[in-house]
Amino acid sequence: MNTKQLRYLLTIEQFGNLSAAAAALGISQPALSKALHEWEESFGFELFLRYNRKLMPTAVGRQIIEYAQKILDEQSQMMLTLQNLEEQDRKVIRLCTAPNRAAIIYSHVYQDFSRHFPGIALQLVERYASEQPAAVRRGQVDLALGAGPMSEEVSDIPFAREELLLALPASHPLAGQKQVALTQLKDTPFALQGRKHSIRSIVDTLFEQAGYLPVIAFESNDVFLLDAMLHKAIGAGFVSKIHVFPCEDLVYLSLDPPVYQMTHIRYPLDHELTDAEKFLAGLLIRHRLNDERYEAIPSACTSELLSRVNAGEQAAQASVVRESGDHEVQEINLEPQILLYMIGIVEEGGLMAAAERYYLSQPALSRYLRQMEKMLGVRLFSRQHNRLEPTNAGKIFINSARNILRFESEMEKSIEKYRKGHGGHICIACNSMIARYFLAHTQSVFEQDCPEMRLALVRDSSKQIQEDLLNASADIGLYFTNTRKQKDLHQEVLASCHWRYCPAKGKGLPQAEEKVRIMLGMDGTELRQEQELVLADLFESPPHVVGQAELQILLEMLESGMADTLLPEDFLREAQREKSICLEDHEVHLVLAINPSRMLPEPAKRLMDIIRSQFTDSISAICAFSCRGDS
Repeated sequence: MNTKQLRYLLTIEQFGNLSAAAAALGISQPALSKALHEWEESFGFELFLRYNRKLMPTAVGRQIIEYAQKILDEQSQMMLTLQNLEEQDRKVIRLCTAPNRAAIIYSHVYQDFSRHFPGIALQLVERYASEQPAAVRRGQVDLALGAGPMSEEVSDIPFAREELLLALPASHPLAGQKQVALTQLKDTPFALQGRKHSIRSIVDTLFEQAGYLPVIAFESNDVFLLDAMLHKAIGAGFVSKIHVFPCEDLVYLSLDPPVYQMTHIRYPLDHELTDAEKFLAGLLIRHRLNDERYEAIPSACTSELLSRVNAGEQAAQASVVRESGDHEVQEINLEPQILLYMIGIVEEGGLMAAAERYYLSQPALSRYLRQMEKMLGVRLFSRQHNRLEPTNAGKIFINSARNILRFESEMEKSIEKYRKGHGGHICIACNSMIARYFLAHTQSVFEQDCPEMRLALVRDSSKQIQEDLLNASADIGLYFTNTRKQKDLHQEVLASCHWRYCPAKGKGLPQAEEKVRIMLGMDGTELRQEQELVLADLFESPPHVVGQAELQILLEMLESGMADTLLPEDFLREAQREKSICLEDHEVHLVLAINPSRMLPEPAKRLMDIIRSQFTDSISAICAFSCRGDS
């Protein structure tokens, strides 16, 4: 894929919506949809699936997007370096952004800005938000784009905001609330951003208002490292709402009252922005507000800057490419094969030998070189003693070309590995208890009907299976759940039964004031997860768990009368069922699930028919088979 196509993929992932992504890219939605369909056809698998009304990358889609980001970052860094070589003869606007964001922003605004102001170079400077006002005041940068509180050191234009959410481990006792006051978390350790980070400056003020200093278990300016530590449940943390993605490890809650982080354009006090600076500021604002996850902060100043961008683009004819000196400013779009040709010129020392190496005519290779130099706006080679030697710009370009091709090669290997792992087979995800029954009663029947297809069986919890179906890691799901319907999946109920409360002493349901001792399934199993959901409805506060065990052991312990337990009625023996209490409002369902947005192959549909015939009304049979397997 060329870098233009990779930028399209990243923009779809950024917005999660084809119409918004197409608007940001300046193309029609049908054109972008058609391109995405063609890429998926060529790969042989989906890159995105619809989830909660958004397009979310599939498992393999995420891998491709990670490599796409590396390639585009390399391209942006190359263009910045090439541009810096020419800055002696050009005016420069020094734009300050947060670390890790410079290359991304540059790749989105560089093309539009250069078309309108080809004689002005952009120089990017990275500073944390807390350092930006001082950099502006000292004259180290001309414009800054960053988040955080208002500053009296600079002229400040706040134009967008996003809510700051509290990230809590899923096991935290407050994880079930919708809002949390910071005063409720005095005894909770925190994983926080470093003091240079914009969020940290807001958080420090919040703790001061809450009247206590937090216990900081981990602290880092590296947002990726911090996110990894939060997922390890090291403590609570603060995350911008735009960077929140559903997961099992964490819950994200609003603060009470809600807290917001603002995004600003900053420039020196008493400085009147030039036309170029106003246009650049307008591009930055438009780029950020095109992302629906940000909430606009209306102001006359913001409206004026956006109007300048719109007016400038309306005045410019789309087909006209402006000239700067002796070269034209064109959209940067690097083709992997052309990069390989350019590297060949360096390695062979000339056009003729490189053309022979790639079975091209010399005029064709010469034409590719001219087009590349025209697009980049620099000379890449000069003739030295009958050899073509790379210029300084050429050396920078060739180094980046090699890096891009390395990322491209790694991406292709990753795709091929995924294709080999998923081609020619159907992936079915089951609860571990169901998997045993499936292997004994269904696999052989399917393999006789479809000998050309292999089955890949994955054992996991119900929640993880649902996630695997949503991101296309699994084709079919077969699991127990208390919920008959799931919003983003098609769940077909194969069998159902009621939950039963099993008191140790043969009494009725415990009263509210009674202390309840209960035995449950093993922590992390699907049985335990569903038990806890039912218990949450039965008791205001969780009962005391005195033991946990596999199903068969749990049934044996029930006979001893040590503690109460909770099980589906088809799991119980006849005598145990008679002594238990039926919970009419709580059922467990055996479901066959698929992602309705996916087109499954015919063998997968045949497998679903076999499952229906083998699993109907068989919850008790699955339980009995599983217990025999345990013994």
